[in-house]
Amino acid sequence: MSKANRVGKELARQRAAELRLEQQRRARRNRLYAIYGSVVAVIAVAVGVAFAVQAANAPKTPTAVPVGAVADTTGGVSAADGMAIPLGNADAKVKLTVYEDARCSACKSYETTYTPAYKKLIQDGTLELLIHPVTLIDANTNGTGSLHAGNAFACAQDAGHFEDYHDIIYTNQPAETTDSFASDATLIALAKQVQGLDSKTFESCVNSHKYFDWVRQNYANLNKITNNQPSTPTIYANGKAYTLPTGSTTAAAQAAFTASIDKLAGVNPSASPSASASGAGASSSPSAAASPSPSASKS
Repeated sequence: MSKANRVGKELARQRAAELRLEQQRRARRNRLYAIYGSVVAVIAVAVGVAFAVQAANAPKTPTAVPVGAVADTTGGVSAADGMAIPLGNADAKVKLTVYEDARCSACKSYETTYTPAYKKLIQDGTLELLIHPVTLIDANTNGTGSLHAGNAFACAQDAGHFEDYHDIIYTNQPAETTDSFASDATLIALAKQVQGLDSKTFESCVNSHKYFDWVRQNYANLNKITNNQPSTPTIYANGKAYTLPTGSTTAAAQAAFTASIDKLAGVNPSASPSASASGAGASSSPSAAASPSPSASKS
């Protein structure tokens, strides 16, 4: 065999070997691409499922809000859209935002202690109350009474009887372990105690659950401003977290509350008729029950 033939055959063997090596490399790359592709596909599916679950569990932006509801941007949320039911003059110097739950025993304690004081301040034009019904107790107990009662509050607001119905609900609040407000019939029956609220329109509104998403959004906002550590009542005064004052008696607690709101409004406590009246009540009521600030219900 000539030298040229030997060289030619050697080059052919080398090219064949290189071709086989390249084919092996290509096969390994294709296998890796297939593995990577499968992993990416699995991750994409997992991410898609996570987003779907999150979207399903997230509260829907409410398409319906109660008549007269107002945007509350002083309650810890930088942007709001018709979330709060207002009580009082929109021009009041103090905006008191209250996140509360109709089933929450601490909320009932707050209402029992401070309602006379805040209603006087509302009447004087010093205070506007911005109320957000939420579903904390439902979340803690897997119930639905907070949600149903919040919806009924909104229906009462539509009918122009929110304040009276709100008071009746707290007066008749069951134990937190008893979810009787989950019954629309119970909520409708309580409306019979409010003159003018017992109507087919109110019944229809309650039974339709028209404002469920509105109540859920209020609770989502509460979670947002508390870093998912919600408690009720959560209160803001003019955009800042507010702690209810304490007192050795109910009257003393009310006087302290009035003085704190007057101070926020820039009213001189010594010249404030409401503060003087409350102070007089405190000093003349030694037999009143002790009224510490209510311990908030927590998640």
